[in-house]
Amino acid sequence: MDFQPVGSNAPDLTTKETRRLREKYPSIEHLEAGHAASWLQERHDQLLCKAQRSRSEMNLSKLVTLTGAVAGTLCYAVSPLATIGAIVSAVGYVWSLGQDLNDSHRFAPIPFIRDNIFEFLAAMGDAEARVDWLSQRNEIADLMFHLELLEQNEFAMLREMHSILSEYLDKVEPGKRFYAYRWLSDRYTDYKGAIPDQESLNRHLQTVIPDPRINYESVQAIQQKQSPRIFQLPQERTISLPEARVFNPQADAPVQQPTVEQQPSSSPINTASGGVVTPAAPNPPRNTIPDVETVLKLPLVPRAEFLVRTLVNSGFKIDEVMSSQIIAIAGSQRGGKGTLAAILATLSKAYDANLTVEYFTAGVDVYPFACNLHSGLQYPGTNSEQADKQVAAKLLKFLKGLESSPPYSHKNLLLVIDEAMRLLSLMEESDRAWALQFLLSRFAKTGATLIIVLHASNLSSIAGKETAGLAATFQEGVKFVGCSSVAVDAGGLRKMNVASGAYFQANPKNFGVCVAGGELGNIPEWLKSELHPGNGHPDPARTLLKFFPELVQLHSEPSDALTEQQRIELSKASQNVKFTIFNASTNDALKLIQDLQFRGYSQEEIISMLWQAKPETSEWAKAFDEYELLLNQQEIQ
Repeated sequence: MDFQPVGSNAPDLTTKETRRLREKYPSIEHLEAGHAASWLQERHDQLLCKAQRSRSEMNLSKLVTLTGAVAGTLCYAVSPLATIGAIVSAVGYVWSLGQDLNDSHRFAPIPFIRDNIFEFLAAMGDAEARVDWLSQRNEIADLMFHLELLEQNEFAMLREMHSILSEYLDKVEPGKRFYAYRWLSDRYTDYKGAIPDQESLNRHLQTVIPDPRINYESVQAIQQKQSPRIFQLPQERTISLPEARVFNPQADAPVQQPTVEQQPSSSPINTASGGVVTPAAPNPPRNTIPDVETVLKLPLVPRAEFLVRTLVNSGFKIDEVMSSQIIAIAGSQRGGKGTLAAILATLSKAYDANLTVEYFTAGVDVYPFACNLHSGLQYPGTNSEQADKQVAAKLLKFLKGLESSPPYSHKNLLLVIDEAMRLLSLMEESDRAWALQFLLSRFAKTGATLIIVLHASNLSSIAGKETAGLAATFQEGVKFVGCSSVAVDAGGLRKMNVASGAYFQANPKNFGVCVAGGELGNIPEWLKSELHPGNGHPDPARTLLKFFPELVQLHSEPSDALTEQQRIELSKASQNVKFTIFNASTNDALKLIQDLQFRGYSQEEIISMLWQAKPETSEWAKAFDEYELLLNQQEIQ
């Protein structure tokens, strides 16, 4: 491809207004020469240093002007110049406050203190509150406020997507890399924290020509200066072991390994009673799909071990997820938090048949795995608000029982709390504070394992002021797992959020951010064969239960007492009734409810939207009765 030579007489594209903008970046020639990773790091450090310098200048300006104003006010009687100095310093102080407020959109009148002054003073008076306050400070976010708006977004993009940007830019041809970087930075701002994929970038760059302002002689010189050193690694020595032989005690015929591809196995062989030789579950080769019928021939525990190894070899680090006594699963709505909790509970039960699984959840959307279920399904005929309150009361009573038991007496207990924030919010304030303190500080001493699903953005929003000082303790003893959702087509222009299937170790200060090197991988495709009965999308939890049919336990509401004749009469009686606040007919109201259910809305949300009623009111009771009547009508049809 021909590039415009440097120093030609062609008009320069750069204007005097934009020339200084390009000069602010690190040498663009290094980026075009292929040093994308180091160039991005240099740009990140440049913005970091600029933010630090800007913050220091801002704090110093406020300190000097505030000191001058105070000193001039106190010394007004000494000299007339003191009053003039106080006025000038006060004007400068107000100006510096205005600049800081314009940049950060936060009022910080005292130098070096950006948070609420009253919260700061309250925290400084208590040792535990002070430690908790300092631990929750986000120094990076504070620095970002001192950058320009576009530079703030660029800095966030560099911190979050350094490796992705490096991979993208390395695949762009020289001459277009700096343009690609600026384009991705703008899209990150437009999309509020996301960038297009590689295919979209390549498609856009097809309409872009190489930048003629780049010194391609310098680019070539930088490339020639590189002297890559290649080391020849020693070749590993491998030997092939004979395949393990498997015998069925009821039929003198070998059983296949539980994978599609046959691989040699070095698994140890266990000798059982009766002279039957049974190998441990083999190491599955990568990228293989387990065969359900063959896997089911393994005993329960080897079957669980085999599937865990298969998941790990498929790129999903399920062993790292279950590497702590307390696992907190957090993330966006419909991100797959409950799915992961069901997978962990199923595998844990498969490993230990004597394990007791206590499952508390708000609502009635539960997975059919074996457990002692505590949900709204146990309270038929009760509205969702009252049912959830009953579950919250049972959870509080259960936690009280754990507290009064001897230490480490519940080693065979797995406690799963789904929709934890919802259940805790339904408790009395004193009970909620106690439950949080127990879970944060003393639950581990019971010996049980806890899987808690949180609808929260960070650790401080869970602990709150009632548990000041416990957030750091909770952070040290908990495995935080984050997840996210993606929007998929739901027909026409409608979208519906479903789980992306990707999980990561979440930062306790921001559950939406992955810690360095904390990627846990994606749920493999072979674990997505079953579909969720509600939204029709892949359901890994139900797919896993195909490999453990003995752990399937259906949870359903008790059937009503209506006879077939009564159901027919109910259908005829409700044909001419008007429902919802919009006075919709039976069929129209059913279509509205089905559409909202398909989008993933809960029963409480549907009633609130269609009847405009609030819980615990007479309007809510009437709306709930109409809603139940419509559901019965739907079953009849």
